[in-house]
Amino acid sequence: MDFEILSNKKNYILDDDPGPFSKNNGFLYNLERDGIFYKGFEVNEVNCNKAGIAHGGTLISFADGIMGYTAWKKDSFPCLTAKLNANYIGPAPKGSWVYGFAEIIRSTQSVLFINCKLYINQDVIFTSDGIFKILRNRGKDDPS
Repeated sequence: MDFEILSNKKNYILDDDPGPFSKNNGFLYNLERDGIFYKGFEVNEVNCNKAGIAHGGTLISFADGIMGYTAWKKDSFPCLTAKLNANYIGPAPKGSWVYGFAEIIRSTQSVLFINCKLYINQDVIFTSDGIFKILRNRGKDDPS
């Protein structure tokens, strides 16, 4: 991984049509590199708890979005989150640039198994894995 590129917000493209949840939480930045889809956000006050660090719900929501986005971008699989596991490894203080990516580990006809990692600079701050139910009505619009 090229941490120098990934950890710099200036290398990401602003999403021109984010979903309402992503827009409200600032999950607005995308970067495709070597077939991997990265997303990033700057931790703002709206994302923080009273301690001034990203709320755990912020991080798991962001990871969930990355996993769904990756499923869509890889194979146009619109999915519903069936299960998420989260591992909080380090804090994300207000003002931090958090970025991450997901990897489809296994695919069946009805579900995807996906892992996700979130970083600040070169440090992993959060990992998660999930099971995503593939929707049968594969629409043409990106559902993220």
